[in-house]
Amino acid sequence: MRTAIKILVAIICVSTAFYSCKDKKKEQPKEDGYVVTGTVKGLDNSYAKITDYQLFNKDKINVIDSVPIVNGKFKFTGEIAFPDMVTLELGEYKTQFFLENSNIKISVDVSNVKNVSEKITPEVIGSKGHSQYAAVEKKSLEVFNDKKYDVFKEVRQMFAKAKKEGSDELLQEALKKQKSLQSLSQDRNERYKKSKFDFVKANPSSAVAPYVLGVQYTEGRMSREQLKEYYELFTGDARKATFFKTFITKIYKDNFENVGVGNTAPDFTLQTVQGDELTLSKVEGKYILVDFWASWCVPCRNSFPHLKELRKQYKNKGFTIVGVGTADEKEKWKKAIKEDNTLWNHVYDSSENHAYGPVAESYGVPHLPTTLLVDSNRKIILRNPSKQELDNKLKELFAD
Repeated sequence: MRTAIKILVAIICVSTAFYSCKDKKKEQPKEDGYVVTGTVKGLDNSYAKITDYQLFNKDKINVIDSVPIVNGKFKFTGEIAFPDMVTLELGEYKTQFFLENSNIKISVDVSNVKNVSEKITPEVIGSKGHSQYAAVEKKSLEVFNDKKYDVFKEVRQMFAKAKKEGSDELLQEALKKQKSLQSLSQDRNERYKKSKFDFVKANPSSAVAPYVLGVQYTEGRMSREQLKEYYELFTGDARKATFFKTFITKIYKDNFENVGVGNTAPDFTLQTVQGDELTLSKVEGKYILVDFWASWCVPCRNSFPHLKELRKQYKNKGFTIVGVGTADEKEKWKKAIKEDNTLWNHVYDSSENHAYGPVAESYGVPHLPTTLLVDSNRKIILRNPSKQELDNKLKELFAD
């Protein structure tokens, strides 16, 4: 009898221990995976989806997980091979966070969001990567709060007033003021970039690093030497990050392997403003400046007076310009050509929704304006040169 009681007690103890462990396991994240629990205010019943973060490759988005939102709550469970920034879709709303194998809690409030395209900042607990990224971004943005930069608020107000009153005189005053602050603006930008560069150099293997660098990794914001340096700097999880594999790698390859200096520029045939066809390889000239621009791009159109000077100086020596309108509406593009009286060749790179056209895509255009100086064989001599670099190169090429 005593033996039977001992066995029964043992069974009860084992059973209790088993169910206690089972209940505890439900509360804990998968040992090698993630558990993401979330609440969303303002969206009771819909769907929640985790996708990879694609800044520019919208047609290549990969869905990682999808679950229903019930009474404003959702829960993801799974496992990822490496930490990475992901996009969290909540119905039509989108935000980002760092997904890693841990227990993560997310809170989002969309109750007062008027437009689904508005930036939504989630509250994220339990993701080390997200906390680190948020801290670095906050530190970088603190630069803009320095009181010595308050003068830029005044300039913005001057532009706003000029626009509201439709005053060209006020606009010119604002432009003059803005020009006088160029060195201060450069100082602010350099401080902002340095905070990001310092983090990347100190954490080259971190999955967070490519996202901290972000769109600073472009031709207009980094020299060719820097593009090469930072691409080769990344190691480990940083190279696995979606942003590194897509955006950063594309920028690097466009500059050093595909359409960089020394490569052959892709040939193209596009319609001119007169309705004829123009093929780049058939354009006459010893040296051709291919200029990607749009009617809405202020820096593009501000560059035209200088291009007119260069064209006047070197046209008879074999210099010509081919303007490629892209990410633009055709009628607005035509109107801008007439208004600016730019008499060189213009072709239209057709696209939808202000996206880059196929030719701009093939050239890896990162921003507007983007310019390339090529020779008669379409060999690229300069890619996105500064005003001074272009002047010096043309002076060298057309030296008597």
